[in-house]
Amino acid sequence: MRDMPPVSSAAKRNHLVCFLQTYGPSAASHSIWDEHVVKAAVENHVKPLEVESDLVGRLVDNFQSPHALNVILTGTAGDGKTWHCRQIFQKLGGSLAEWDRSGPLIETTVGGRKFIIVKDLSEFYEHPRQKEILDGLLNATMGRSPDTLYLVAANDGQLLRFWRGYGAANPEAKDIERRTSVLLKEDRDRDEELSLWLLNLSRQPHDALFNQVVKAVIEHPDWAQCEGCILQEKGNCAILRNRALLETGGDNGMRARLRELITIASHNDMHLPMRHVILLTVNVILGVSGKKARMMNCDTAHALHANDEGALANPFDNALGLNLPAGENRQYRAFTVFENIGLGRETNNAIDGVLVEAQPEDEYDRLVKADPLYGDGQFSHLRYRYQRGTLEDFSLFRTAVEAQRRRLFFSMKRNGSDSEMDPWKLTVFTFGGDYLDFIKALSTGGNYQKTRNRLVNGLNRSYTGTMCDDGQQVWFAAPAANTQSRVGRVLDINLDVGPSKKHLMYFDFDAKGPHGRPRMVVHQNPGDVEIEENCLSPLLFEYLMRVQNGSLPGSFSRQCFEELRHFRLRVIAALTREGIIDPDADHLQLIRLGNDGVLRAEAIEVIGGN
Repeated sequence: MRDMPPVSSAAKRNHLVCFLQTYGPSAASHSIWDEHVVKAAVENHVKPLEVESDLVGRLVDNFQSPHALNVILTGTAGDGKTWHCRQIFQKLGGSLAEWDRSGPLIETTVGGRKFIIVKDLSEFYEHPRQKEILDGLLNATMGRSPDTLYLVAANDGQLLRFWRGYGAANPEAKDIERRTSVLLKEDRDRDEELSLWLLNLSRQPHDALFNQVVKAVIEHPDWAQCEGCILQEKGNCAILRNRALLETGGDNGMRARLRELITIASHNDMHLPMRHVILLTVNVILGVSGKKARMMNCDTAHALHANDEGALANPFDNALGLNLPAGENRQYRAFTVFENIGLGRETNNAIDGVLVEAQPEDEYDRLVKADPLYGDGQFSHLRYRYQRGTLEDFSLFRTAVEAQRRRLFFSMKRNGSDSEMDPWKLTVFTFGGDYLDFIKALSTGGNYQKTRNRLVNGLNRSYTGTMCDDGQQVWFAAPAANTQSRVGRVLDINLDVGPSKKHLMYFDFDAKGPHGRPRMVVHQNPGDVEIEENCLSPLLFEYLMRVQNGSLPGSFSRQCFEELRHFRLRVIAALTREGIIDPDADHLQLIRLGNDGVLRAEAIEVIGGN
């Protein structure tokens, strides 16, 4: 690899790029703390990164209301708690200079009331002012000091630890600790007995957050500093080229695919805080491989163009942190949330066939040759040598194929799981696109019957251990010990799928779980009362769809099977409590699988004895 040539003193440099590096993956990065990136903006003479947040507006309205509630912002590290506090302070008339010199606590007034912001509650652990702050917060939360309002940032564990420690000497604090714990556990934000609005920032919609972060980065006004740069004028800047990939909206392209990945990860309980979403976005734009500094600045961009090394700024590899030294990407949650999805490693016969054989030719032209920088330029010469047996190191070709799979995942249009040429076929979640479509249909009232029938059939195959074909009812029963047997175990109950006024009970799906996650729900009429529910994660969705397709995903089948078993047990227990199922009935029903693949119940009498 050639050394970088000196960059002309006339080359234009954009200070925004240096500022964005503050957020990127770097051992020297101070992106952990909001105040450090604010300071970096001042030092680089650019505007701070302003991420739009509907929550900020709602909180400002709250504090200006005559019936304002005290607010505690909680969540995990990096969720933007301090950032939200600063935004609210500034929206209410405070200045950035005041914020910077105030330390971990700032006092001001709003509407004639004292307004106290605790930027990070952990700063006051065993601090001389700890009792003063907790006394004030307790009185405000109990509604005894209406002339004082609090805005507090605290991680979940820190918040409960403070109340627990204080509760040893104060019964009211112990009660608040108990109520707070219940709110967090049940994912609620209000308790009628408290003057408190508890907001868990980990529960904010992830797809909306990603869009807001990307918009803040790519639409930052200081990108205008690039005007007049020769690389910008000729379209040769690797930084601007990567930025342009994230500008495209819609349902396809890199921005859409990253948003979908984050949604899939969050619904699998792998939360990506705001800080790490910014880190991911910045690394996609500025990441570079094979250089001492793993993020580009303007000098790097000029040198890459001069040396014809533009492909080193590969955004598709940057999205997984592969520009970092080997294994270092695992230090950042922004990249580890994608690790188990298998991007690059997951094979697909149809797509791999096009890559290796270059057939059909029109598909190869569309998928590889159409991208001269990251496709044809990086792959075709290795494929040529591999096909002719002149490539001595096969690992080079394997690595190149993996890179092409990653590129195609981010660039191919979705075709649906029925097509082998769908980008989600390049991941562990081969039905990932169907999962996202299912959520959308449930949320917007769209048509989801086809997917629902397939999921129900997967449930029935799991519960009965038979290769049945029934998507109209859910048959709750333990699987047969021998999956080839046509006789299942004892049937607990079978429920119609979809709302029905004719039946007391029915089974259906909705999108009312955490983060808008879909759920499997058993309802009771009249009143459409929820009896029992279970969230449908992408992992469980994948399991059910594969089972209904006739395959058993061995890598995660046991985990999903156990989850379904526990759901069944909860349903049966709930229906027994409601008197729907009689545990002392004098007859049982066995499930039989007919030659036509349809499940049937056969009653047998239970004969008691002394």
